[in-house]
Amino acid sequence: MTSIQKAVQHGRQLLTNKVHNPDQEASLLLAHSINKTKEFLIAHSDEPISDASFQRYQEYLSRRAEGEPIAYIQQQKEFWSLDLKVSPAVLIPRPETELIIEVALELLTGKDHATILDLGTGSGCIALALAKEKPHAQITACDNSSDCIDIAKVNAQNLALDNITFITSHWFQSVDTNNFDIIISNPPYISSDDEDIEYEVQKYEPESALFSCNNGLEDLFHIINHAPNYLSSYGTLLVEHGYKQGNDVRTQFSKCGYNNIHTLQDMQQHERVTQGTVTK
Repeated sequence: MTSIQKAVQHGRQLLTNKVHNPDQEASLLLAHSINKTKEFLIAHSDEPISDASFQRYQEYLSRRAEGEPIAYIQQQKEFWSLDLKVSPAVLIPRPETELIIEVALELLTGKDHATILDLGTGSGCIALALAKEKPHAQITACDNSSDCIDIAKVNAQNLALDNITFITSHWFQSVDTNNFDIIISNPPYISSDDEDIEYEVQKYEPESALFSCNNGLEDLFHIINHAPNYLSSYGTLLVEHGYKQGNDVRTQFSKCGYNNIHTLQDMQQHERVTQGTVTK
């Protein structure tokens, strides 16, 4: 058997030059291997770990060294202070997506009983964050993948959030309500020939959640074009998009008759979320 401290050192050496923060990731993987917290590792650095735990840790380190995202190894990702189950079937939630939650909550000020549609819910991260903050809202979350819907349902159950209806639907195809206060989506928006996409993202995350035709705009334009049919009067569409797509997205909003169109920037000062309102 080896100690926690030596195991972390071993993991750090194996991951050096292969991940951005080898010390932190080695600690995270060891904590996951022994089902303890990082704080436990610090407080019990001299404590031995079992051979079985160390073997499991070695497997995790090897997978991470090959580029597999740590969220898939841990089968967990934090988003909006929620611990979410993830798998290779779903896109890993990103911190920049929390911007769309902030914008939605601002729009929902004073609207506790709002109706919300989340298109392409994936792990359910957007719908679940809104359900937590707006427990009296009625949220519909859809995804074309039944595997995604299964994971989103597990997350809702684990978080005891019961104000979400999950449906399998390709965008609006199986949506039968047409008076949502807000429609919100983080659709695929990466062009298939994008040279900036990271290796581990392209190799491990689901293509259907990443890539879209027409320079990454096809799904965005589909949602923008059809959302007015499903929004209530003065309802708002919110979409996340790539940082170079703001002009194209705003132009499409304008072509489809939206009002109050504007784009917000993420923490890196990149254009990330565009919104528009319809009047009927």
